[in-house]
Amino acid sequence: MKVFFVPERREGASRWRAWLRRLRPRGARLFELLDRHAGLCNQAMQAMVKLLADPSDPDRKVREIEALEKRADAVVDEFGAALRPTWLPPFPAPLLLALVNEMDDIVDLAEDAAQSVHLYHVTRVTPEAVRLAELGAAGTETLRQALRALGRAEGLRPAAQLCREVDDIEAQADHVMRAAMARLFRDEADARELVKLKAVYELLEGLTDRCKDAAHRIESLVLKYGG
Repeated sequence: MKVFFVPERREGASRWRAWLRRLRPRGARLFELLDRHAGLCNQAMQAMVKLLADPSDPDRKVREIEALEKRADAVVDEFGAALRPTWLPPFPAPLLLALVNEMDDIVDLAEDAAQSVHLYHVTRVTPEAVRLAELGAAGTETLRQALRALGRAEGLRPAAQLCREVDDIEAQADHVMRAAMARLFRDEADARELVKLKAVYELLEGLTDRCKDAAHRIESLVLKYGG
């Protein structure tokens, strides 16, 4: 008998959460903080695009990305503090914490990529590297739209669609990465430049992977708790 009752209770809890979300907005502060964090992720990626467009003087842009990463960390802390006293948050608290931490992985990796460009003294950037950064920026902006949709009771289906768009962006980045690596190993004669560019490519492609991870988290919330 217990085997049958547990799924029913879980289904009932999901329906109860969905009903409450429709009855009145819940966790508005939480979604405000998620939106702020997603905005910082996007700002970091836009700064990365500018850095790669002109890497001749990277100090200012790298410092800008580092500052954005620190601001994002502060938002994560604020999110945790806001989540703790929230009675019946819009989604289970552990899953919301996992989501904000996956978002934070994006800006952390953006900082790593910017610092690597600076520390490796990368002065010659390929169009493929810039394109990977642009796709990362597109991924973070689409994630931000998905999070805004997630905060609306009527926006769950649009949120899932936006998550699928993030998947498409990640797939584009995979194609760019493969072409970039093929060209790099075919045309680059300087072994040092090859090693540096390969490392930068991998970090930049990893940014779209992190966006995809966060999108999958949002999509799972929609599918499991959307009602």
